[in-house]
Amino acid sequence: MKNNFVIQPYGKKPYHTGVAVPIFSLRTHQDFGVGQFSDLKLLAEFMKHSGMDIIQLLPINDTTIFMNWKDSSPYRAVSVFALHPIYLDLTPFLAEFTPADRQLYLQTQKELNALNQVDYEKTLTLKWKYAELLYQKIGIKTLANQDFITFHQEHSDWLDSYAAFCTLRDVFHSSDSSKWEKKYHSFSDSLFAELLSDSKLTQKINLYLFVQYLLHLQLKEAVEYCHELGIAVKGDISVGVDRKSADAWANPDLFNLDMQAGAPPDVFSKTGQNWEFPTYNWEQMANDDYAWWKLRMKNMAEYFDAYRLDHILGFFRIWEIPTDAVRGLLGHFAPALALPDWEIENYGIPFRSWGIERFIAPFIKDWVIDEIFGRDNRDEIIFHFLDYIGNGNYRLKEFVNTQHKVTELSDVPEWQIQGLFALHENVCFVRDHQNPNLYHPRIKMMETSSFREFGQEFKKSLERLYNDYFYGRNYAFWEEQVYKKLPAIKNATDMLACGEDLGMVPDNVPDVMWNLKILRLIIERMPATDYFISDLVYTPYLSVVTTSSHDTTPLRLWWEENRDFTQRYYNEIMHWSGVAPEQASPEIIQEIVGRHLNTEAMLAILPIQDWIDMTLDLRVENPEDERINNPAYTYHYWRYRLHLNLEDLRDNNDLTDFYKQFIEQTRRSLPGEE
Repeated sequence: MKNNFVIQPYGKKPYHTGVAVPIFSLRTHQDFGVGQFSDLKLLAEFMKHSGMDIIQLLPINDTTIFMNWKDSSPYRAVSVFALHPIYLDLTPFLAEFTPADRQLYLQTQKELNALNQVDYEKTLTLKWKYAELLYQKIGIKTLANQDFITFHQEHSDWLDSYAAFCTLRDVFHSSDSSKWEKKYHSFSDSLFAELLSDSKLTQKINLYLFVQYLLHLQLKEAVEYCHELGIAVKGDISVGVDRKSADAWANPDLFNLDMQAGAPPDVFSKTGQNWEFPTYNWEQMANDDYAWWKLRMKNMAEYFDAYRLDHILGFFRIWEIPTDAVRGLLGHFAPALALPDWEIENYGIPFRSWGIERFIAPFIKDWVIDEIFGRDNRDEIIFHFLDYIGNGNYRLKEFVNTQHKVTELSDVPEWQIQGLFALHENVCFVRDHQNPNLYHPRIKMMETSSFREFGQEFKKSLERLYNDYFYGRNYAFWEEQVYKKLPAIKNATDMLACGEDLGMVPDNVPDVMWNLKILRLIIERMPATDYFISDLVYTPYLSVVTTSSHDTTPLRLWWEENRDFTQRYYNEIMHWSGVAPEQASPEIIQEIVGRHLNTEAMLAILPIQDWIDMTLDLRVENPEDERINNPAYTYHYWRYRLHLNLEDLRDNNDLTDFYKQFIEQTRRSLPGEE
């Protein structure tokens, strides 16, 4: 079914207002401990009454990798095409269950819905239990239906491999295909045919096909209802896929499975982020004109009018980390123009004459050990983990000579684990991952004790090299890379493209995004300049402005994080005098929200928590309970759920009238709106 709903820049309605909320966070009376695709209908009705017109979601793909609560992150997909079974609404099928099963379902539903947060494991387990019961009742009939046959034919490029992967994952109790029988290590049409020759495996495969079909129908129905109310729906395209995914299993040549993607140090993590995803093999993808990406975009366009391209900087370059590293500091940008030894020496650095190992191997002396572990612990650390190599220098013993090996230690306290990580990172350069004769300055090099050991002359030379490398050397090269791939991917659909361009952003990124008509992301507290906030006065039209994101603290919690920052913001930005209150009152939230809605940005999409916190009566007591994710932790439990039912929000006329009038007093209601 073609999506004819269009939201584009400079349209009949120039400015749009919306709500950002994960599906799993929605709450209605008919849910089953988690939000469901059908909840979008109630959310759309609430927004219609409130004068809003766009919903922004997090990724909605199946994430069943670990088969436990770690799968709660929507950014670690087992398939970037398959929808998550946890969002299936089984209520329309209750009549298909026996009275006993129906009664148990309703009782369990009541218990799960009473929880303040999502119980991911219990909810998903029970969803699958009832999905299997439903398949036993109507599965064969459904799969024989022509509508299903058409759905299967149109999605077979990914659907068959996904169903086969999930089946084998269940059989071997692992998502790591290298641990399966050898003949199952990679997908092929012949392998799929072999699986279908086994009646038991066929039943499992058909169950996965059946559930995907039901999810597809429910999401399509919900989105079409949103469109009837004039509400657009914006999806989210995660930056990567898990190495233990159906996508990597079926298309291993499209990924660098010996590398990991992440991010350099930023406001979220001082040691960088390691997402553990394989990086993309862009050269291989270019051979068929990015067919995999185009298929992914067309699949998204079946449901969404717009999308957020997570970490758009990854299309310029990605932060690539070796698989034996744990934290992000030992990574480097890829692709990037790495440095040969002679070019490093042109900066006056005796790279070869002093020995390359001095620059690329962990620099470990007594005073370094004391600094990291404490003087009283020096002898213990040396005895257990280090070998003396002369001239006051040490090296890590073989059993801890990678960060990954360090993680395998047992009965070692956390402070020693972190200290060993820091020793590994105490280098000035890292080798290029493709060419070992080329080098990259280690990110945050000047903060290492290895750097501090040098004299002032060499420090200045290293700092000059560092700044040349990170702030200019690669910019034109990265721009060339992005123009090779991103236009073809973006132009595969008519969806409105938005990019998440936060972090260590090259100067030319805004121009590239403007040329490609991709909306930028503006978060006031995360400035792209040296000023302490982003000046909303200069927000460009082709942008999305928001008060918070799923990775940041919501406004109320942010207000309490840094007292000095809040005070400055209160006086210089809000222009309110006196001492800033310790907590953000509804009036403070309203002031901040109002300034965002009055920007030139085409889209103003705010987290539902920040909308609700504009009121006093409806806000949750503890603002900490509103946080969705903490990026400082690789495995955060994503379980935030609204404390209010959408039915009650929709039917609260005082609330929806307040929102509507508030929005009408801002730029969001400029002439042109019907």
